[in-house]
This record gives sequence, C-alpha cells and structure tokens, in this order.
Amino acid sequence: MVTKQTTLQAFRKSSLVMLALITLLAACAPAQPSQGQVQSLVQTSVASTMQAQNQVGTFVAQTVQAYQPAATETQQPAAANTPTVETTETPLLTLTPILLETPTTAPSSGGGGGYVYVPPQPYSCDPDIDKRPLDSNPPYAPGDHFEIKWKLLNNGTHDWPAGYYVDWHSVQTNIIPQPDPSTLPTISVQTGPIYLPEVKSGHTYQLPTLEGIAPNQPGRWTLTWKLHGFSGCYLYIAITVK
Repeated sequence: MVTKQTTLQAFRKSSLVMLALITLLAACAPAQPSQGQVQSLVQTSVASTMQAQNQVGTFVAQTVQAYQPAATETQQPAAANTPTVETTETPLLTLTPILLETPTTAPSSGGGGGYVYVPPQPYSCDPDIDKRPLDSNPPYAPGDHFEIKWKLLNNGTHDWPAGYYVDWHSVQTNIIPQPDPSTLPTISVQTGPIYLPEVKSGHTYQLPTLEGIAPNQPGRWTLTWKLHGFSGCYLYIAITVK
C-alpha cells in the first residue's frame, strides 16, 4: 500500500509540473505557440500520464497477488499402519499304526505237522503227539515190518462225543512216474475203522498200535488216515524205502 500511494503522489506531481510548464510557456511567449509545439507538449503529457498509469496498474496487480492466500498442498492422510498377520502352516498329525502282538495258543492240526497259530476252533485235533515212526527214522528195506502209533489231542473248545472214528485214507509216493493208485500198497495191515470213545476238550486218546509193511519199491512213502466226525483232522506217517 505504501508503494501505491508513493506512485500516485508522483503521478500527481508530474501532472502539476506539466500543467505549470504549459502555463508558463503560454504566459512568457511573445506570441501564440505553434500548433506543432502544442501537439508535442500534449503528446508528452499523455505519454507521461500513461506511463504512470501503467506503473500504478503494475503495483496494484503485485499488491493483489501478494494478498492472495498461497495455494496449499493438500496433504493426504498417512496410511494407517495395518498390522500384518502372519499365518503359520500347522503340519497335520500323522497317525502311526501300532501293531499289537497276538498271543499264540495251541498249534493247529494237520497232516504236515507244522505249528501255525490259528484262533481257537470248536473242533480241532493234534495228531502228532507220540507219533511213530518219526519222519526222521532210518530207511526200511522192502517188506520190513514196523509199528504205527498215534495219540490224538482234542485241542478244540468242544468235547468229542463217542462215535468218532479213524480209518485208512490214502498212500502217496515220490516215485516218477507215479504208479497207478490202484496198485499202491496200503502199508498198514489194518485199514479201520477204529471208533473213539468220548474225548473231552484238552484230553488225548491213544489209538491202538497198528502194523505196517514197507513197500517193495524204493522211494518216499506217505500213509494217511483220517478222523471222521469233523473236517480237517488227518493222521500220517512218512517212511523211506531203500
């Protein structure tokens, strides 16, 4: 504002000086000034006036600009710190099977004499107790006589009622070629049947001693008898003939 007032005062002084100069020239001159002189003085006064006006306009514009509020930069609100949640992969539990040992019980029956665990059966037998001859017996000569013995064990959970019996079942050999089954020797002189009395569960029964005759042909021979009353009980002996 001070600059603006100073400029206006200067403008006014200039105008007054010009008017005084023109008046003085008119009074002192012996004659009327020429038209060219008057026009030159007028143009000079007008130019000075316009220059002063331009300066005033410039100062006014600068003053207005100075008083305009400065543009402020709009600040964006700072992003809130969002907590980061970290996920941890939890491994699945692996179930490991545990094998439990099953207690063994009495051996199973069968012609092979092997001992394999089987669950307790209602009806079962063990025919290999005190069996004679043993599989490891020395070889027989053709026509030799020998004794056949079996003791049966009722290792089932049920009693055997009286009336069960055993009899001759078959003869097998390892001779190659295999002979006609109808020509095979019976080996045992008796072929049965031999009836049994009642045999309680867990008890044994000694069969009568049988007589055997070694075949005339060398080889390995297996004699099998069978218990009738329930399935799966076979009695056997195996001999070698030289």
